[in-house]
Amino acid sequence: MKKLYLRMKYSFVVFVTISCFISCKPVKNNLISIQGENIEIGNDHKGKNDEIEKFILPYKKHVDKEIEAILTYNPEALVKEASQLNAPIGNLIADASFEIINPIYSERTGKNIDFVLLNWGGIRSDLPQGNVTLGSAYNLMPFENKLVVLEMKGEKINEMAQYLIKTKTPHPLSSHVKLHITKKGDIELFTINGKTIDTKATYVVATSDYLMHGGDKMIFFQNSVSVYETDYLIRNILVDYFKKVDAIQAKRDDRFILIEDK
Repeated sequence: MKKLYLRMKYSFVVFVTISCFISCKPVKNNLISIQGENIEIGNDHKGKNDEIEKFILPYKKHVDKEIEAILTYNPEALVKEASQLNAPIGNLIADASFEIINPIYSERTGKNIDFVLLNWGGIRSDLPQGNVTLGSAYNLMPFENKLVVLEMKGEKINEMAQYLIKTKTPHPLSSHVKLHITKKGDIELFTINGKTIDTKATYVVATSDYLMHGGDKMIFFQNSVSVYETDYLIRNILVDYFKKVDAIQAKRDDRFILIEDK
């Protein structure tokens, strides 16, 4: 009787084990068909939409008022076109950035910024003739990039010059730099604040946090001597500059130009 009981117990355990194994085995499902239907959104939701619009209307009016606030006046349309090595719109952005950030940096550190270099791709629109508003600044520089200040060795500054020569793009470059090149790509003049480049010297450069990490292939900004975070959005710098001036003055000059081969 005991042997029969053990045999039955053993059989039950085997049965349960096999059952569990089978039940745990993944089941392969096959897609038979797909069904769908169009649900039209009609006037049934109009009342709710009206309620939402009524709720946000005061906020919309406030935002519109802020966006349309006049900051300054632009006497001549500034168009984003890359037919030359320097463009009025890029020159404006670089020079404005220097004018706003250098006093702040100087007060905090006791040093001065040597020049500003940003990237052409960061400019996202033209600046039409007429009133310049807060919305104009957002259209011009929509990205949340901040200005940073780097200390760089002179050899890195020479790498920067080679990058500018190779790309031949009117990246926003402040007027402190003079870079004159021939059609062959030879450098005829390269100075910063009127002085030739000293490879052993350290230069203070303002740029964006995006470019600091090598964005737009500006790898010469990587591994700088030091980094100073301003926590100042470039767009906000432009806004503060626009508020500061009665009218914008921007032009093409000789900061980065192509000259005839000798």
